[in-house]
Amino acid sequence: MVAQPAQPVRTTRILAVLLAASLGLVVALVAGILVSTTGISLAEAFLYGGGAFAMSMTLFLAAFSAVGLV
Repeated sequence: MVAQPAQPVRTTRILAVLLAASLGLVVALVAGILVSTTGISLAEAFLYGGGAFAMSMTLFLAAFSAVGLV
């Protein structure tokens, strides 16, 4: 009989998603600030930050899923 690995606890999943969201927010802020120093408008900086957030959130959740946290 082969034992299957235990599923992570629900609170661990919630904490992993919150960690991914907070790391994604940091990445988005840095991207928005760096882009705004080039002289583009504030709206465009928000768009770059939003794109950076979406991409980093996707990557963090994929990495956490590969490790088995989500």
